[in-house]
Amino acid sequence: MRKIPKSISAHNLNEWLNSEIEQPIIIDVREVSELEIVTLPFSFIHMPMSEITVDYLKSRLNILENKKIVVLCHMGVRSFHFSQWMLDNDFAHEIWNLEEGIDGWSQNIDPQMARY
Repeated sequence: MRKIPKSISAHNLNEWLNSEIEQPIIIDVREVSELEIVTLPFSFIHMPMSEITVDYLKSRLNILENKKIVVLCHMGVRSFHFSQWMLDNDFAHEIWNLEEGIDGWSQNIDPQMARY
């Protein structure tokens, strides 16, 4: 049976990040030009979709191994596909896709963030 990424809302991710439970690794797959518009108010790993290859991920497996991972992009589409690719290639075992991406975060959590 094929695994699929779990969905997480901006509200649920915000609660998770503000909780005492183990924090997820956040991966932002947006391009550099998008980060220049708006970035997240918490730490994340930037892995632009245009640069991701199997070798690229293998070089970073030590930080991803056995971790809970949340992936995001602008609207949640690229991050879903990247999350699915990670599951399909056994790079992750537990992965969430941020519904509505950073746009949803700016609408529901931090309306002061720039939208594009």
